[in-house]
Amino acid sequence: MTTDTRPAVGSPGYATSSPELERWLARHIAEGFGAESLVLSMLRSGYDAAFARTAVATAMGHRPAAAPATPAATRAPVASPAKRQAPGEVPVLFSLQAPAIRLYHQLLSDAECDALVDLARGRLARSPVVNPDTGDENLIDARTSMGAMFQVGEHALLERIETRIATVTGVPADHGEGLQILNYKPGGEYQPHFDFFNPKRPGEARQLRVGGQRIATLVIYLNTPQAGGATAFPRIGLEVAPVKGNAVYFSYLLPDGTLDERTLHAGLPVQAGEKWIATKWLREHPYRAVG
Repeated sequence: MTTDTRPAVGSPGYATSSPELERWLARHIAEGFGAESLVLSMLRSGYDAAFARTAVATAMGHRPAAAPATPAATRAPVASPAKRQAPGEVPVLFSLQAPAIRLYHQLLSDAECDALVDLARGRLARSPVVNPDTGDENLIDARTSMGAMFQVGEHALLERIETRIATVTGVPADHGEGLQILNYKPGGEYQPHFDFFNPKRPGEARQLRVGGQRIATLVIYLNTPQAGGATAFPRIGLEVAPVKGNAVYFSYLLPDGTLDERTLHAGLPVQAGEKWIATKWLREHPYRAVG
């Protein structure tokens, strides 16, 4: 299991190098992580932005590191796969800084999307949610999907995708919960909710013992529904259309350790056809399933 040597989330303006940081950078550069993902990872860990860019550029042999997104919404040009400069680099269709939301273009190929759906078909069951008082998983009317949960690295395809997710997000693969594949039929939805845990609720606090707080979510669209099924962020007036292969990433743990409630989100009702998605939740620390 990889040991994360970054400073704890919530250390504001950290601007001191260390042998541990240098080893962390060297290891992730060798694994194919790009400059942008490394800088973003350091920012999430509380490093000063200018120091993070300089440290990454130095570790990469003075190649320029990407600057963080501006406060306003930014649009990056959509590059074709032939223009990708580094392993795992994926074009970004749009990026918001506050809250931190990015839409990746074609994170997965059509064939990978279809293969994930095929893996899930034989083990679909009604999707539960964590009871905030007991920590048990219960069925509720607000969530009407069918789902299949997989263990990290359970299948070669999953392992390859998990490595790609770590590359584009900058969050180590062993900080991720197992991939969850969900299917929504016409009318299926998931009403507005948060993905992070409330430490004041005993059932949710139990979840914090096995990897710390959830810090981000990645939703990968495995098909394009005929109508409906967008991912909505009602507090900022944003809807992300579900397009096969694309993936929306949103981070909700702020540098000071507080949780960004602007990441309230919902899966809007499917109006025609069906919707398939894969969801990946990312944690502060290496994750192990609740026993």
